[in-house]
Amino acid sequence: MSKSRHRSDTEQQPFADEGGLPFHAPPATDSLARFFELMEVVQMLSPRWPPRELTQDRGQFLLSGKEPMATPHDPSVQSSLFGDAPAQPTDRLFLGLFPDTATAARIDALGAEVCARHGLRVPRHQPGRLHITLFHIGDWAGLPMDTVEATRAAAASLRAPPFPILLDEVASFSGRRDKRPLVLKASDGNSPLLAFRAQLGEALARNGLGRCVSRTFEPHVTLAYAAQVVEPEAVAPIGWTAQDFVLIHSLLGQTRHIVLDRWPLNA
Repeated sequence: MSKSRHRSDTEQQPFADEGGLPFHAPPATDSLARFFELMEVVQMLSPRWPPRELTQDRGQFLLSGKEPMATPHDPSVQSSLFGDAPAQPTDRLFLGLFPDTATAARIDALGAEVCARHGLRVPRHQPGRLHITLFHIGDWAGLPMDTVEATRAAAASLRAPPFPILLDEVASFSGRRDKRPLVLKASDGNSPLLAFRAQLGEALARNGLGRCVSRTFEPHVTLAYAAQVVEPEAVAPIGWTAQDFVLIHSLLGQTRHIVLDRWPLNA
């Protein structure tokens, strides 16, 4: 009987040899090291393996203000391990506050003046689409109706009076270098608005949508997107009294907003 030959540390492992992968694994000293060794091989076999940050705890997204990752039952999620890319989102759901027609016209005029003064030759948001987003519920390829109904239930449970909103500053928010949001925002906190949003956030959490309740919020209306940075500057205050809030189905890439529901503030 021939003696068995021991592999050296620098030789390829059998499963790497069979797969034709240039993988040289060091000897594992414990089960955790063996696990990471195996994951390296899986990532080589499946280059579309999801980035590590997507597997972090949801709480990290809430604390950072990032959008929550999709839940496993969302129709937009497919298996990356077997080479299927997630479906391209086409539908967005959000709760927002829209100004009245006259106020929207004033905001639009301000946007035109700011863009002209800073030499921004970019499309501006149409007056009917100007709004303050309260909560971004999510993006999908096709709306999940269970999420729509949960959002409706949360919003309908709210009892709140109308409240004032005042915006008095324009600035660029951070974003892609070629697509930074130019916004109209508030120099102070708009405490009645913040209190209302906190109340709405609690209602969302009670209805199973706590993943949407981010801790960071700066009230603003997006005027346009531009590569150029506009430093914060004061403008003549523009305000209105919020009389209701709405649930919007946004068709991504089509600049279309569909009002799914509206709730008056009259408590």
